[in-house]
Amino acid sequence: MASTGDGRTRRGRSAKAPLSRQAILDAAKELVRDHGVDALTLRQVADRVETGPASLYAYFANRDVLLEHLLDAAYGEVELVEIAGDGWKKALAATIGNTIDALGHYPGLGAVALGTIPTLPGALRLAEHELTLMEAGGVPDDRAALAVDLIAQFAASTAIERAVRHEDPRGAVQRGRVRAAYQEADPDRFPRVTRSAALLTGPGEDARRAFAIDLIVNGIEHSD
Repeated sequence: MASTGDGRTRRGRSAKAPLSRQAILDAAKELVRDHGVDALTLRQVADRVETGPASLYAYFANRDVLLEHLLDAAYGEVELVEIAGDGWKKALAATIGNTIDALGHYPGLGAVALGTIPTLPGALRLAEHELTLMEAGGVPDDRAALAVDLIAQFAASTAIERAVRHEDPRGAVQRGRVRAAYQEADPDRFPRVTRSAALLTGPGEDARRAFAIDLIVNGIEHSD
């Protein structure tokens, strides 16, 4: 059907945007944001871009490849924090937090990250930035390399935990049950657990994340 030149067909309908790798990826991102990784299918993506599933294979060999590129797109969205007056550790800590947030925008993507060795540009951009920050802090190359791997695992697992907690409306109730179980444990066998029941179950997500990031960042430069 011929176009009128203003993006509409002669029958008045909007012309379909041409199929492209980016259009497919954008559709997948929207679907995962709305429904999570587990619900994503190639048929859903194809419907979103108004084509058949077979057309997607010219751009992505299968669902796993599409998810790999979706993960890399999320890494590409991470805001990289540069070194300021408060030093490289603060910049690295903030970048780690931003990585968790970027993965968290796509429920379930953290699990993909744990099962993938990233080699695409978004992940390499993030690794390069982390290595640059640690180099500025005088961290030896071998420790910096191990730290990049640890940071990736931590960000992915934290994103998974966040998704699970947010999907479970019983979270507060379950925390209350855990605290009660700790408090009611045998004080002769578990004196420290019973004494610290509120401390073990009280800190929220932000406090726990900040504590873990602080341990990671401050532990990077210390050798045995």
